[in-house]
Amino acid sequence: MSAHARPEVCPNCHLHLPATAAFCPGCGQEAVLHPASMREFIHEFIGHYVALEGPLWRSLGALLFQPGRLTLEYFAGRRRHYVQPLRLYLSLSFLFFVALHFFGQHSVQWNQPSHVEVRDCSVQANDCHWIERELGQFGKRVAHLQPAQVQSMLDKYFPYTLLLMQPVFAALLVPMLRSRRMKYAEHFVFSLHVHSFWFVAELVAELAAWLPMLMYPLMLVYGLLAMKRVYRLGWWGSVWRSAVLTLLYQVMLGIGTVVMVITVLALSAGH
Repeated sequence: MSAHARPEVCPNCHLHLPATAAFCPGCGQEAVLHPASMREFIHEFIGHYVALEGPLWRSLGALLFQPGRLTLEYFAGRRRHYVQPLRLYLSLSFLFFVALHFFGQHSVQWNQPSHVEVRDCSVQANDCHWIERELGQFGKRVAHLQPAQVQSMLDKYFPYTLLLMQPVFAALLVPMLRSRRMKYAEHFVFSLHVHSFWFVAELVAELAAWLPMLMYPLMLVYGLLAMKRVYRLGWWGSVWRSAVLTLLYQVMLGIGTVVMVITVLALSAGH
């Protein structure tokens, strides 16, 4: 049987195929299969993973120029009209980190110290606690790392750190908006949309050295306006909540970055 011949049963679920069916009524797979071309592979990747088709442009318009609208549209059930929140976030973060890798500055810079003095606890074992001894050995391994090695690890794991911060951002919203009686998942959707805009702003800021001076205040204003619209707050309620959220989130980002750096250094020092 040729690759373009119509089978009598679905190769995937073995259900009988009607003579005129274009897709299997059981699993939805195409009735007539053929070897995929490179164009089809690229089309599938873009359509399913990067979200450059369909409602993306509509979603970007709402995301960029109407703070909070995408979140409200999602809550209202109009979800086929826009890119899903997690898919939009992953697509924009993917584009951001690709552009950052090829055209932008490194997100975290590592400068190797010119000289590191580490107490040799392996010789003076009786004078050192085991924690001090392990830290000393770790410090000696780190001191011999090349900056390019550390930078490579930072660039590799930084996107995962940002992704892991989404639940943290949403968790910070829960106590501040307890009176709204909203589910944690709803706060998570808001977090994804706000961070999606921040990725776009960061991407634009990479185009010129002076743009961060405009983009960073814009990111704060955007978060304020989005919170006011989504949670139906007054100006004062939006301002103080945004200020507290920004402060707490910056602290959590700092802690997350420190943990990431230590983890990356530990992993790279072990090789």
